[in-house]
Amino acid sequence: MTTIGAMDMFHNFHPRLLLVAGLATIGSSPSLAQLVYEGESGELTFGGDVELDINAQNTHAGEGPIFFEDDVDHGDEFNQTGRILLDISGERRSPANHYAGFKVQPLIQTDGNFAVDDAWLAIGNRHGFEFKVGRFEAFDLFPLGQDVFVGFSGDTSDGLYRDGQGYIYQAKEGRGRGGDSGQVMVSQRSGNLYGEISTLFGDRSDLFDSDTYHGYRIDPHQRSKDSFIVRPAIAWAPGPWTLAAGLETNLVDAAIVDERGADIGDRTGYGVRISYAAGDWQWNANLAYLDAFEETNQTLGVNALWRQFGVGYIHARNDIDDVNPVEGDDVVFSVPGRYDIDTLYTSYQFADVLSIDDLRLYLGAYYSRIDHQQIDSLDDADRYGARVRFKYLF
Repeated sequence: MTTIGAMDMFHNFHPRLLLVAGLATIGSSPSLAQLVYEGESGELTFGGDVELDINAQNTHAGEGPIFFEDDVDHGDEFNQTGRILLDISGERRSPANHYAGFKVQPLIQTDGNFAVDDAWLAIGNRHGFEFKVGRFEAFDLFPLGQDVFVGFSGDTSDGLYRDGQGYIYQAKEGRGRGGDSGQVMVSQRSGNLYGEISTLFGDRSDLFDSDTYHGYRIDPHQRSKDSFIVRPAIAWAPGPWTLAAGLETNLVDAAIVDERGADIGDRTGYGVRISYAAGDWQWNANLAYLDAFEETNQTLGVNALWRQFGVGYIHARNDIDDVNPVEGDDVVFSVPGRYDIDTLYTSYQFADVLSIDDLRLYLGAYYSRIDHQQIDSLDDADRYGARVRFKYLF
């Protein structure tokens, strides 16, 4: 068996090496200005972007519940966040038009830390079949549009579930990039139809950002197991329209348990999406539903983009059946019953600032509030923020 190294790859492109500057969109990543080295059997691409944010926001500074007015801990924050993303990808094709490709996206963050967005290998053929393994995001069943700055009075399903907070489920618990979890996906594209089955396997206890779920300790006796989340999705895209649906569920029983032995890792979610993009207009309408242990969550989202201006609205409803009735200083509580979270966000893009290609300036803002059916006032739990984003594609 012959091993092909980096130098061999460059030699294979020689002597017909072409340097091409262009724009490409790969997977769910944003557009990147790229340098593409093309040869007889493949290409090697270098690109990336700089994304720096200056933020002003009101946040929930504490780790406790936000449902009790006297316990709400919040504060105004002014900070800078961001990163430099490097994008390196390559693809090689056979005479029969089969291919193998890879992507790696290291992140250099402004706080001095290093991370990785995508890191995957894909193998496919000319009939539209593809096998992908590594770290990536599967099909987006709940796109937010131009989401320059979207914050919530609570947590989201592509982040963490924190006891005592609102939860905005977006059919993304099994989408990918989940801590140390592994990912494998198979997909098939045929004309206007696209289907995929994505899996996320490994330790998914990091979904829970607190030590409790509904006030019960999570896995105090170390009985949890690795999860295996399967996430099928199908999309039909006739012309400017996209209609998509999918679900995600954990196939491992008692993967994550609480102190009672209850299977809190038994979570099944569904998502439906309708999108339109033509001319100066883009819009999305999304619906997601989660059936979790003693809890259900429903989320509706609509957003639109006209030229450089974007606006969106998200409504989430949570129903919690039961919580731990024993109070204590070391227990973080949810509140039983129904509560609603409403979030409005907007953004504007200035393209090619100072007539410099691919230098962009974004303005973004959001406002979010939470209401509980049994609590008169939760005004102190409102969250809002504004952001100036500098973005440069290279």
